[in-house]
Amino acid sequence: MLNKIRTIKHQSQLNRSFTTIQRWSASNGMKRINNSGYLAITSALILSFLILAIVSASGSAALFSRDNNLDFELKQNSYFLARACLEYALIKLADSPSYAGNETRDIDLDQCEVISVETSGLNKVIKTRSQVSGATTNLRLTVVTANLSTVSLEEVVSF
Repeated sequence: MLNKIRTIKHQSQLNRSFTTIQRWSASNGMKRINNSGYLAITSALILSFLILAIVSASGSAALFSRDNNLDFELKQNSYFLARACLEYALIKLADSPSYAGNETRDIDLDQCEVISVETSGLNKVIKTRSQVSGATTNLRLTVVTANLSTVSLEEVVSF
């Protein structure tokens, strides 16, 4: 019990000393430092960087998506241009069964070429190529010589 009384007496002396120090620093113009704002500033910075990272990632994804769409459109244009050359070669074959190809055609601002028309048994094999802004399409069409009906159409990497 005596120890408890001493502890309480000691605590009250400490409290009085602390109050005296606070009064002394306030009377001398010293301000008390408050550290509670650092947490708010740190949280705001972390959230700002997180939002910046998310926005940057979504912007990059949109840019790559745009490039993929452009590549797809160029490839599609190249494919249909090569198909147009195939149709031209079929018309030439209908007019003259000895048509051999080796011809370049201008269609609008682009070009396609009928590389060759070869005989393979009872079939004719027509090879065409087109290129639109770096997108290249090589098509090989196999048709029956007698009636020009399609046996197969395939895109190949190269001839």
